Amino acid sequence: MPHTEPSTAGAPIQPLPTSVTGFVGAADAGPVDTPVTVSSAGHYHATFGPGLDADRPLGHAVDLFFANGGSSAVVVRAAGPAPEQLVPVQGPGGLHALDGTGVTVLALPGLTAAHPDQVGVALGWCAAHRAVLLLDLPSGPWGPVHESALQQVGQERERAAAYHPWVVVGGVGVPPSGAVAGVVARTDAERGVWKAPAGVELRGVDGLAETLADPQVDLLVQAEVNPLRDLPGRGRVVWGGRTLAGALAADPFVRYLSVRRLTDHVLGSVTTGLAFVQEEQSEPALWARVRQLTEDFLDQLWRRGGLQGAKAEQAYGVRCGPGETMTEADELTGRVVVRLWFAPVRPAEFAVHTVTLQALAASGEGMPPAEPAPPVASSLVVPAVVEEPAAVRRVDLRRVVSRYVGETEKNLARLLDRAQETGEVLLFDEADALFGRRTEVRDAHDKYANQEVSHLIERMARERGVEVRWERGKRRRRWPRRRW
Repeated sequence: MPHTEPSTAGAPIQPLPTSVTGFVGAADAGPVDTPVTVSSAGHYHATFGPGLDADRPLGHAVDLFFANGGSSAVVVRAAGPAPEQLVPVQGPGGLHALDGTGVTVLALPGLTAAHPDQVGVALGWCAAHRAVLLLDLPSGPWGPVHESALQQVGQERERAAAYHPWVVVGGVGVPPSGAVAGVVARTDAERGVWKAPAGVELRGVDGLAETLADPQVDLLVQAEVNPLRDLPGRGRVVWGGRTLAGALAADPFVRYLSVRRLTDHVLGSVTTGLAFVQEEQSEPALWARVRQLTEDFLDQLWRRGGLQGAKAEQAYGVRCGPGETMTEADELTGRVVVRLWFAPVRPAEFAVHTVTLQALAASGEGMPPAEPAPPVASSLVVPAVVEEPAAVRRVDLRRVVSRYVGETEKNLARLLDRAQETGEVLLFDEADALFGRRTEVRDAHDKYANQEVSHLIERMARERGVEVRWERGKRRRRWPRRRW
């Protein structure tokens, strides 16, 4: 898969490909641990052999990908079918052979959520490469085995989407990730990356391994698993487009697969399109150009229907420059800080992100990072970023925590959103956060009811990428009775 070259100075930011699908699995033939781009099912089998057996489902998965609308895939043949061969926890090979290919949608036929160590590595890889994982669940009817497997999925849950049940092809049960990857590619091509790959017909399958009644569908939805259903008059369809973070996320922007992928697309395209900044001197003309190029990119995305809002100001915004996004230290060292926000779900409800680029300093010389960053093999050309110690802000929880869960969530959301924008580290008194449990709930949606404040803080901070620290050994304060 060829790399996408960064934009030249002043050229419009070009959108990166949204659906670059990668497969890793065991096969009969072909090079091992080497990415090969295939353009059809026939091309795949000519390279990797005719195998379509149940123990090595890669061939079936790739066939279903092309049957459901995929046009190109990057395939890596692992050294064997074992989970640790598909996704080594340490060392090269398997999944890691996809580094540098630009993959944005990952399928690992042969690996299920029942292998938490490998799933954790795969999700970490996705976070590093702005990709999502179409996670297969164990075979068989929905039950405690599936629920237990999902509970073991740890961080980066917003980058995983799970589907149930398996599909049947030629009398063989096949994990659904390959077919769903084709649905994602088809939806991107026909409607755009911002459209959920849901309510879409599955092609090339003979049936589903389990027929889901409404109560079973409800159980899957509660577990944030996307059902595959056989509906009269509609055929077999993908029924849902949520990530595994949905049930736990206070932030609506991580609940939906389409929003996660749209966000990756925007940040990847903007970062790559502004790579020319590292060859320019940081000055007002450059800041204005960066702001204009970013606005133009978001405007085109909005006009294509990718952002919500009847007016541009309801859909997106950009800031760049001293007094808005940059400090005096940024100016002196050549850092160019861009803050952009866009509305992926509802008008004027913005996801806010910051992109930090390294230009030439006022002296004409670039300021390299204090420690050289390890090379990242990726199709995204990321300019060097200067890291500096973050400011630490002490938080008095007495001003944040309410007796009602919903009010506490809102107060923490405002605090954490500000920290996300400023890059501050938040310092909490551990004794305050562990003092007790909430006792009053306004409605059934208060999902953090009866949980300690520390749990809520860490969960919401992790969702936003905000660092929090705890002071230990402090004397516990006496909280007003009305708060607890």
